[in-house]
Amino acid sequence: MEISEKDIIGVAFLCDMHGRLNRFLRDDMGLSEKLKPGQPFIMAFDTESVSKAFKFLSEVKEKGTAFDWELCVMQHNACEVLHFAGYAMPDSIFIVGSKTRTDVIQFCEELMIINNEQANAVRALMKEQISASCGQTEVEKKYYEELTRLNNDLEIIQRQLEKKNLELENAYAALQLAQEKLVQSEKMASLGRLVSGFAHEINTPIGIAITASSSLYDAQQNITRMLAQEEADEEELVSNLETIKEASELTLSNLKRAAELVKSFKQTSIDQSVETKRLFDISEVIRDLLISLNNKFRQTSIEIITDCPEKLNIYGYPGAISQILTNLMMNSLIYGFEDGKLTGKISIQARLKDGMVYLDYGDTGQGMDEAVVKKLFEPFFTTRRARGGTGLGLYICYNIVSSRLKGTITCESSPGMGTQFHIIFPVEKIGGEHA
Repeated sequence: MEISEKDIIGVAFLCDMHGRLNRFLRDDMGLSEKLKPGQPFIMAFDTESVSKAFKFLSEVKEKGTAFDWELCVMQHNACEVLHFAGYAMPDSIFIVGSKTRTDVIQFCEELMIINNEQANAVRALMKEQISASCGQTEVEKKYYEELTRLNNDLEIIQRQLEKKNLELENAYAALQLAQEKLVQSEKMASLGRLVSGFAHEINTPIGIAITASSSLYDAQQNITRMLAQEEADEEELVSNLETIKEASELTLSNLKRAAELVKSFKQTSIDQSVETKRLFDISEVIRDLLISLNNKFRQTSIEIITDCPEKLNIYGYPGAISQILTNLMMNSLIYGFEDGKLTGKISIQARLKDGMVYLDYGDTGQGMDEAVVKKLFEPFFTTRRARGGTGLGLYICYNIVSSRLKGTITCESSPGMGTQFHIIFPVEKIGGEHA
């Protein structure tokens, strides 16, 4: 709910540089009955707050500003705690106090609106005092007129800066939202690549199973025809039975292969799309991922070597491991090996030591120079912007490792010497605590 000026109770006044009251700008507390011009402003506070008021004044004079000082003001023989803020001007100190910190900020903003008039009134009073003396000159008049104009200009600039700052904050919030949407889009694109690879991979065993089933059907029809005759050719019957045996074995083995692919893809896709913790074997995650990406690397001369002990079971996010390795492998394929045109090796090594998982990934591709490595994990940084690169793959890897796995990821690379990524993260116990 917006706070109107009448809802805010506070006090604002000007003091000289020694803390003596010049005049009240606003007094909702009735302090002007007790505190008169020329008296130290600390007389408005209770005995216990006097020393604190001196420190408040010292901070204003030393730093130029002070904010959120709680001081006890005496009002009608009762103590009222106010939040005070102060601002040092060239020849005076502006002090404002209100019941809450929020009210102080609102109070200052409202006083800014009328500050020009108040400042001009103060200066006009000073001009009158100077004019009363015989030493007044036109130069002094012009000086105060120019000072007033400069102050007005400064106030306008301050309000413009506050407006620009608000616009920048809104723009930053919109940028963050857009960035989050792009990251989610990149994650879905990564899952889409798995779907594409799975579709190509499962096509082979299903196709073989269909062909073998067709042979089964033909052999069955031949046997039915032979049994309908008065005499059956024994050699032809044996041949058809042999065909049925071979076709059955071929159909069964390929359907089992297809079932394994479906199981592998199902677990990988679920892990990447649903962020849930579970107990999993890292070696199985790596194996399932290689099956899903096999179609991407099948037609290349890239050898993939894995070194991970069986039953390396940990509790955590298997989808995070799969997402990281998917992005790293696709980066190697596209950037390190020029879309699979170059020959080389990819190595994936995982080990567990002292409650920490060490996941090392490397390729023997083209490598990167130092300038690229420094920017590698920045969002939207890519060396292939013109060819469709989003620059989000490694940024997502960095976020997953640092925020989800609570670990670190570093990169080592140089032109012609390949690239290595070193990922370290703690093992979690079932229940959420780290081991």
